[in-house]
Amino acid sequence: MGISNDARPSQSAYATSLGNLPYPLLSDFHPKGSVTQAYDIWNQERGTSQRAVYIIDKEGIIRFAKTYDTAADLDPRDILTELDAI
Repeated sequence: MGISNDARPSQSAYATSLGNLPYPLLSDFHPKGSVTQAYDIWNQERGTSQRAVYIIDKEGIIRFAKTYDTAADLDPRDILTELDAI
């Protein structure tokens, strides 16, 4: 699933612009940033979170966590490699 600080209408527009996404998008809009604060990736100065990927197993254990400066830094092949290793 994906989680962002955007409101649901913004998320829907984003997903549509990509031709829809094969996973659900959740909104951390109100109270803004409560989920990303729990994961310690909230940036109070910017009022938004860092871009991050977490892989959490069925037992709720975080198996992979990485933050990215920009969306261009995120390489899906790295994430798929991590998933294959679990």
